[in-house]
Amino acid sequence: MEFHPAEIPSNILNHTTNNAQNATETILLVLPSFFYMIIAVLLSTLLLPLQSKTSIFFAEFVVIVIPIILNVTILSPYVTNVVIISCFILGMHLIISLVYIYCKRKKSIKAPKSITSNKKDYITNVRATINLISVIAILAVDFKVFPSKYSKTHLTGFSLMDVGVGLYVFANAIVAPEVKGKKDSIQNSIRGSAILIIIGLLRLVSTKLTHYKVSSSEYGVHWNFFITLAFTKIFSSCILNVINVKYIFLNASMLTFAHETLLQMSFKQWVFQSDIRNNFLDANKEGIVSTIGYVALYLHSVYFAYVIKQQEKNYRKASVKFFLSTAITLTLTFFCNQHFQVSRRLANAGYIFWILFIGILMTWLFYLAENAEKYLFRHKLRHYVCSPYLYEAVNYNGLVFFLVGNVLTGFVNLSTNTKLVSNANALLILVVYMLINCGVVFGLYLKEWKLKF
Repeated sequence: MEFHPAEIPSNILNHTTNNAQNATETILLVLPSFFYMIIAVLLSTLLLPLQSKTSIFFAEFVVIVIPIILNVTILSPYVTNVVIISCFILGMHLIISLVYIYCKRKKSIKAPKSITSNKKDYITNVRATINLISVIAILAVDFKVFPSKYSKTHLTGFSLMDVGVGLYVFANAIVAPEVKGKKDSIQNSIRGSAILIIIGLLRLVSTKLTHYKVSSSEYGVHWNFFITLAFTKIFSSCILNVINVKYIFLNASMLTFAHETLLQMSFKQWVFQSDIRNNFLDANKEGIVSTIGYVALYLHSVYFAYVIKQQEKNYRKASVKFFLSTAITLTLTFFCNQHFQVSRRLANAGYIFWILFIGILMTWLFYLAENAEKYLFRHKLRHYVCSPYLYEAVNYNGLVFFLVGNVLTGFVNLSTNTKLVSNANALLILVVYMLINCGVVFGLYLKEWKLKF
């Protein structure tokens, strides 16, 4: 394996989205989904005695999914205004809902409870939000209505599409068995990851047979997202079977440091500058190198979820943990960006802390929302909803949701030239695409069919 290190051309770096403005914009694009979730929860709570789950599902689709589609497309130039308007609408909706509840509540309420009290709704909400935004973006990026600045960066940066795979790893890690103090055997991890490897290989074969254009600079020639997920899970499971989750933070930090050191010594130049792909390692250098970073991200996420779970019943202690975690990861993101930059292709230290910051911030917001909802609705309603039915359905069959999205994305791209589609038609396609995708997992959810992989 030979390559000749050289300075990365400054004109290339100048074209990346590696600046605070784009980082802020990415946060502002994600933030409104939090407001939409709360509005949907209030709406579902009010409609629950009157409507069927199917009717509520369609209402939630209109309140949550369609606005997210608009946010990343035609409303993207007005992200700050969208956040402000969303806050105002949420405030008005909250006031109206509380007035309605106080006027209509029954006086004798003996056992108020949440519809989904058997699990942590804030975890469901954050995972479903990550899934929704990711699946919308994987098709939206192919249309011209989707701003090019949100596409995956070539070298370094903070674009919206860059956070997808990282947040997906975070979403899987926060529900790992180790979070509850259990251990997932290496054999189980290999069996569970085998289906991901098979899906990855099927994707590779199908893209080759259909001549579907896939950039080799993303994961490599043969590597892809599913193979990254599989090896991340296997390697993380091996480490967690040896190291107790209580002490995994030290190991995750050491792995992050070692990964960044190797990148600075040689791997960064190998990935960014060498175009030679004569052997398997060279052909898949992006996927191989970044997997180390994703393993570190997974371990950090597991530890975070474990710590929060120990304190989640104590609102004050949990809030302190959330605050410290967001502050530390944000500070480390700035530090790493200043010295090493942030790169999805490398999954370097800056990228790891950037994803942790977004994931922890989202989890904190949903945690605050769940506690606020319980406080407001307790002793006022017999039943109240803390997680939209749409989110329940997406979370119930998360991988199915993602797979259907990938299949439909491929079908759309093979059947039409997406770059020639008008903005109006692109929006219509995206709405239908998401309605089919959400409809599939909602149908499985109603029948209680959970496809385990």
